[in-house]
Amino acid sequence: MKIIQGVMKKKGLELNTVEIELEGTTLLLLEGYGAFFMCGALDVDIYKEREVICGKAVKVKTLDELFHATLFDTTVYAKKLGIVPGLKVYEAFEKIRLEK
Repeated sequence: MKIIQGVMKKKGLELNTVEIELEGTTLLLLEGYGAFFMCGALDVDIYKEREVICGKAVKVKTLDELFHATLFDTTVYAKKLGIVPGLKVYEAFEKIRLEK
């Protein structure tokens, strides 16, 4: 297993990145502004009872693809804040950043 941490600066956003290379797959995560979004490995329902802003995008293989991907699912709390499936990941971060 290899874990790579970094920072992504795009579209005026500054996000923490994590890539976890596993046998046959890579887990991808972008975090910032009190929220995080991941590849399809994230089980969004785990957070259904908590005030967590997170979601997942599917069929992404790189951090750049995740950044530009459409959200497939988000937590109930995120949905209350307007972070809904169909938004691009970067749009969700922009929305969160503007509200803080």
